Amino acid sequence: MKYLFAMAALFFSLFCIAEEPLCQHNNDNCIGVGQWQVSVAVGAGVLTNPLSGGDNLPLLVVPYVSYYRDKFFLENTTMGYTFAESTDFDLSVITEPNTEQAFFERFHIRNLIAPGTYGTTEGNIVSESDVTVPVTPERVVSIDDIAKRRWALDSGLLGHWYLSENSKVSLQWLHDISGTYQGSHVKAAYHYQMKPLENVPIKLHLMAGVHWKDGSLVNYYYGLHERDGVDESLFYSGESVLTPVVGATINYKLSDDWVVKLSMKRQFLGSGIKNSPLIEKSHVTYLFVGGVYAF
Repeated sequence: MKYLFAMAALFFSLFCIAEEPLCQHNNDNCIGVGQWQVSVAVGAGVLTNPLSGGDNLPLLVVPYVSYYRDKFFLENTTMGYTFAESTDFDLSVITEPNTEQAFFERFHIRNLIAPGTYGTTEGNIVSESDVTVPVTPERVVSIDDIAKRRWALDSGLLGHWYLSENSKVSLQWLHDISGTYQGSHVKAAYHYQMKPLENVPIKLHLMAGVHWKDGSLVNYYYGLHERDGVDESLFYSGESVLTPVVGATINYKLSDDWVVKLSMKRQFLGSGIKNSPLIEKSHVTYLFVGGVYAF
């Protein structure tokens, strides 16, 4: 049976492109300590699924949740504690669900809460059709025909270096603490937020980064072995990969409560993933346009 990634409904998922705010220098992007911030985006969009037999996730309702309490914070599906900070730098320990399994399962938390945050070092130029990886038909294996991939919980370090009022660099190292894939991955990204023009309530956020995934992670989710019950000729061992990510978000403020939002993001899969018989597309695309209401 195919997974219908049906509703981006009520619990939010990983890496949101928009919104690693530059809070050190721009108070308009920050929320008060001890206050919950809940917003809902309503519109139209899609998160593509590169897996054979995996359906794209339509985005109609996308929730976002944030909470800060002294040094503790919650941003969508990421919980963290900031133990070192200065004017230009902060360092936190964080915990979040790994995002790879979300392609294999309809109701993964990352498909329900802020799905645009995939690969977060938070998107991108989106073509009208996805590029298909050239594989021969006998090398294609559907996710309906393989063993279940389990959820994983990651934990590690997240650091931000604030280069100016409008730019920063983020670096994140995470390791599997659930014992699922028993590996690590690293994300690095540059974020730039253009200053609003005078009397024009538009904000533009750009990002570019890379996501390194070690061989254990890639092999667990995208490798094919005896556990999958496929022919030996289809066996595949995944290798460590570098996945480039680029993205852009435009926000137009209509009122104190409503913002019009356009978000785009693309991840380009490394050869260690896209050479797997499970993979049909060479990239993952996120696109959303709609209105965001802040409660």
